[in-house]
Amino acid sequence: MSIGSLQFETSFSIRHEDLGLLEPSGLALDPEGALWTVCDQSKRLFQIDTNGEILATRKVDNRGLEGITFDAEGNILVVDEDAGKILKYDPATGKEIADRRLKDMDGFCAVARYFEEAGNNGLEGITCDPLRSEILLLKEADPGLLIAVSDDLERIVAVDYLDGGRGFVDEELKPQAIDFSGLCYDRVRDLFWIVSDQASRVFTYDRRRGKVIQQFSFGAAGKPIRKAEGVTLDRESKYLYVVSDADAELVRFRIVD
Repeated sequence: MSIGSLQFETSFSIRHEDLGLLEPSGLALDPEGALWTVCDQSKRLFQIDTNGEILATRKVDNRGLEGITFDAEGNILVVDEDAGKILKYDPATGKEIADRRLKDMDGFCAVARYFEEAGNNGLEGITCDPLRSEILLLKEADPGLLIAVSDDLERIVAVDYLDGGRGFVDEELKPQAIDFSGLCYDRVRDLFWIVSDQASRVFTYDRRRGKVIQQFSFGAAGKPIRKAEGVTLDRESKYLYVVSDADAELVRFRIVD
């Protein structure tokens, strides 16, 4: 499904130093329509409304938190970049339900060499694909990877390399220089929206065809974003929300078909 354009609508500051929300990373929509983000410095999960107001916080006992999403049961899933694992939390209490390292999953051998010296290019994003009952993990760079994991967190079922051959290109950057900092699933179009911090743009990616369908520069859409670190859609996939790590902003774009 082709998208006509991406148009900037509004932005809000979500910086709250007193609550520990300084550098938001990751963004997800919960079953009730509120947004959630994470901040690894304060070890907190934050529930915010679509105007950027904080509704609730959850203290958790982990650092290195990057991406966030919700599973089919409404639990929160977060990636820990430092430890290379998925954490599952109860959204009502912040209590940890599960802790699963990528290296302990069946099929890890397919990507093991890319995590031996990942450094700061580890897991950066997470989303759920309810159509295929899979969880998708995003590796930032060297190389950028989209890793499909079974929803029971037991095995790696597929790996896509996010390279120039699949359409991840930018006229100002070499393909290998493009990083990936967040993603979300579009159930209306059966596509993935994947954000690049360095390229300051978002790609729509079709896993079935293994290629980028379109890409949109945030600057061309009316709002340059410094360090875009999370992305999600509203329930009808009519609006795209992005969080800026550098400016602690929530930005909303309208998707024009």
